[in-house]
Amino acid sequence: MTKELTSYLRLQALICAAFNFFIGGFIAALIYHRADFVPTDAVSISIDITITCLLTFLITAPFCRSGLRRDKTGGLLDAENLATRFLSGLSRRPVAMCLLFGTITALILSALVVPLFLILRVSTVPFYLYIALKCLFCAAMGAYVTVTVLFAGMLKTE
Repeated sequence: MTKELTSYLRLQALICAAFNFFIGGFIAALIYHRADFVPTDAVSISIDITITCLLTFLITAPFCRSGLRRDKTGGLLDAENLATRFLSGLSRRPVAMCLLFGTITALILSALVVPLFLILRVSTVPFYLYIALKCLFCAAMGAYVTVTVLFAGMLKTE
């Protein structure tokens, strides 16, 4: 990958991370605006992570795809191995890609976060701490989604 494409991905990821930082925080604040504490049991955390991952993928992907068309960066990279060919094929089916990657990401993150909260015996967190963590999580998810979708769209689909 060239230096220009790397800079392009970094810039787009930064923009999307900033956007998701604010939007994710606003949505979480609207949902829990009257709560002093937010539940962090296994079910609540799993549902929160799953919804966040799926919505981030489903909302960010169309913007990334239009950016690829606008900037004419689609199909610039060769799909050299099996994983990149699979990713290239998925880029032609954006909803399937979003559902697959959103679900896999949610499963992995839930498998990491839920046991951590259980080990630390955290059953609730203060509202403001939850919002701060949610904003950071949404920013990281936005950057990850942007890089994934843009990279998939940059692969040749032959």
